[in-house]
Amino acid sequence: MRQTSTFKQTATRILPGVFIIIGIIAAAAPAPQAKLRQTGKTLVLRPVAVRNVDYASDGRCFAIPNFITAGSVALFEVTEQGEVVNTPARYSEKDFVRSAGLFYLRKKKPSDPYMAFVSLPELLTGYSVDFSDEGLLLAVAGGGVVTIHDGKNNWEKIRTISVGSSITRAVFSPDGSRLAVISDGKLHIFTIPQYALDFTVEPSSGHRFCDVAFSRDNARCALFEFRPVMLDFGGRIRIFYTKDGSHDRDLPWFDPRPASEPGERLPLLSFSPGDSLLAVSLPATLTGKVLLMKSNDGTVVKDFKGFCHAFSPDGTLFVAQNSVYSMQDWSSKGKLPNSTIACCFSPTQRVIIAVTRDAVRRFSIEE
Repeated sequence: MRQTSTFKQTATRILPGVFIIIGIIAAAAPAPQAKLRQTGKTLVLRPVAVRNVDYASDGRCFAIPNFITAGSVALFEVTEQGEVVNTPARYSEKDFVRSAGLFYLRKKKPSDPYMAFVSLPELLTGYSVDFSDEGLLLAVAGGGVVTIHDGKNNWEKIRTISVGSSITRAVFSPDGSRLAVISDGKLHIFTIPQYALDFTVEPSSGHRFCDVAFSRDNARCALFEFRPVMLDFGGRIRIFYTKDGSHDRDLPWFDPRPASEPGERLPLLSFSPGDSLLAVSLPATLTGKVLLMKSNDGTVVKDFKGFCHAFSPDGTLFVAQNSVYSMQDWSSKGKLPNSTIACCFSPTQRVIIAVTRDAVRRFSIEE
């Protein structure tokens, strides 16, 4: 634990009429640090692939793809006190009731928060999810479609989008006016609420896009582009203008190279709340790597071990793998489980969700 100290001055008489000032270093009380405390019970995962986890913009629920089966998206309601339902270790059909197209876990008490899941076709590679920042929409991407669900109407499916044969990612712009879809390694931008295809951006010849992130001011979108290089993969970030898909700039190729095809865990890249930084997760041998770089020229300012990353909504905290850092001085604020593969912050509470291969845990940040 880091300590601060104060410098106290005392006067000491060494000869008649002569004094010298002696500095005494006195240790002050340790500066208060944030602590992570698990809140609620651990949610046990089935042996399925979880690619990412995301919170709704109003903080009232979070979504975990493949939580129940390899063809589902679980939706957990969060109460004002930050509680979620306690899930059983094993499920059967008797545990659920169907309503408005969703399967709801039977409540022990009417006041209990709900847990529901959207039933989808089995997909071993997993689905990805993204909530809109404006409004309350959920995009589920995987296989050959993106489905849009309306949180204002019991998560009813209101739209199905098909483009290409292999859709791996769908992300809303912060202002809710566009939806970016990665399909067959290309970027497709749709306008909302019509969901009309606005334009398509293709990668360089022989390359593929595998993830996209909008800047917080909605002006640009960053794309993770990769190419096969012998037995590993080359990767870089390319930036385009959101309004028409015109090219803005290319950032330098990553060093080191990704050790496998990127996209198994998401997000691969994120803009910081002020848009000055980009965080990038790179698949690497054993531990993975997270780079924090300037968004204007790709200069790496920090690098971390880890499979995942997340910025807090207020821009004060950053998570890489299992460590939570203050973005003011990069001091550690606590540890998540070492095997964390996906994480995200609540937009309304000082809470982090951490996903490991076998469990989901939530941690509150106590100052």
